[in-house]
Amino acid sequence: MAVIDQPTSHREELGLVIERADQQFAFAAVLTTLGSPVVAYLSGIASLMFYVHVALGSFWFGLDFFFKFVLGPSLDAAPDEAAGAINYQLIPKPGVVAEPLSVGVIGSGIGLAYMFGYWADPSIWLWGALVIGILMLVNGFGPLHFATTKMVVELDKDEPDSDRLDALFGTALQWGLLQTVFMLAIIVMMVGLRGLI
Repeated sequence: MAVIDQPTSHREELGLVIERADQQFAFAAVLTTLGSPVVAYLSGIASLMFYVHVALGSFWFGLDFFFKFVLGPSLDAAPDEAAGAINYQLIPKPGVVAEPLSVGVIGSGIGLAYMFGYWADPSIWLWGALVIGILMLVNGFGPLHFATTKMVVELDKDEPDSDRLDALFGTALQWGLLQTVFMLAIIVMMVGLRGLI
């Protein structure tokens, strides 16, 4: 009986996710989502930082809603073989984009608040946004990360266990919906921060 190499540690699982997503894609995702906020902050131009923060935040928000409310239901309605083939190719890519993207969005928001002088006299809205941002990172790098990583590992098997995949998908969806609630809440905080509430 042949032994199939399966990841035996979380580090190996991450290696598989990056390999399945494509290393060049992963590098470009990290470089763009983390590099652009750093460059914008170092430039000292608040309007550039604002643009980067809003652009990355809009991308994250759009990605979240598209996957949960458009692509997810479409794949759920598709035949299992078709959905499995698409998920095999698809799931690793958002996995390598979403995590650095979340750090870029939240980090650029913190930097932007500093550039606008909000930290000199922080309001309840600023503290609320910071707490929600931290909760988003904990959720994204915690249970959501592990469920998504385990899905990639399961999909990479010669014969993926459909029951395990369904359970992992359900777990990822639950934590992902919590992330959506956090996104909506942080938008309320930002609107309040700008004095529009």
